[in-house]
Amino acid sequence: MLIKNNLSESFVAVMDFLPLISKTNSEVFSALMDSNLSVKKLSEVINKDHSLSARILALANSPVYGFSKKISTIEMAISILGFEAVKDLVIGFSIINSTLEDKDRYFIADAFNKHSYVCGYIAQLLANDFDYPVRNEAFVAGLLHDIGIAVIHRYMNKEFTLISEMKFYRKLNQTRAEKLILGKTHSDIGAEVATKWFFPDSLIDAIKFHHSPSQANSNTKLVAIVHLADFIASKEAPQYLLSSEDEPLDKSVIEILKIPDESYLFDLINNVSILIKSMNLI
Repeated sequence: MLIKNNLSESFVAVMDFLPLISKTNSEVFSALMDSNLSVKKLSEVINKDHSLSARILALANSPVYGFSKKISTIEMAISILGFEAVKDLVIGFSIINSTLEDKDRYFIADAFNKHSYVCGYIAQLLANDFDYPVRNEAFVAGLLHDIGIAVIHRYMNKEFTLISEMKFYRKLNQTRAEKLILGKTHSDIGAEVATKWFFPDSLIDAIKFHHSPSQANSNTKLVAIVHLADFIASKEAPQYLLSSEDEPLDKSVIEILKIPDESYLFDLINNVSILIKSMNLI
């Protein structure tokens, strides 16, 4: 217990110097926080980052929205997705980029980035299927669900190494190893960071309970969508850890999302997996 207490104290120190959301990317966030921000200015900010531009355009051209005409400019994408939604997406992508370090033997940043994106994309698809009203919120929740893992890797790297080795040698899943080493999980840490960054409660809940939707007391539909999206993305996207998270599917999603039965659930998982592969997202 002494080890856990010391680590808990070190995490409090880490939380004190974790970057505030407004400092993760000074130009982007100073623009986003400007009360006079216009579509033109937001477009200019996005267009300066080719990767960000490509991702925003990819989302606007997603089958989820069903537009026959291809969206070719950021201005058009903003009109399709909505001004506030695009702001949320830019914040989400910028946070992911701000917490990533170069790869090491235990963590591959590029693969983590891809897993996060695929999970967000699947969450958006599922939000459409299950009539969740804010599809872009589902995307951002999926994108940021594992932000706690990136934070542990960057700010508590020695503990991250211990967690990775415990998983590899003792065959524990991610959250069990984190509990033993840190006394809390990446879901807990991600939710604490999201709270510090003043995220809405719906996103905090999705991050905190993305491995255990049955434990969520509110925003359960979004939490279940992100859990299911993460389960599918973990099967299909590149592995970014030395060994997989290996977290089980919480079948409470059947009741929460009003899925007819377990057979229907696994057909859904299979169909979404096939779709993701056909779209070359992985």
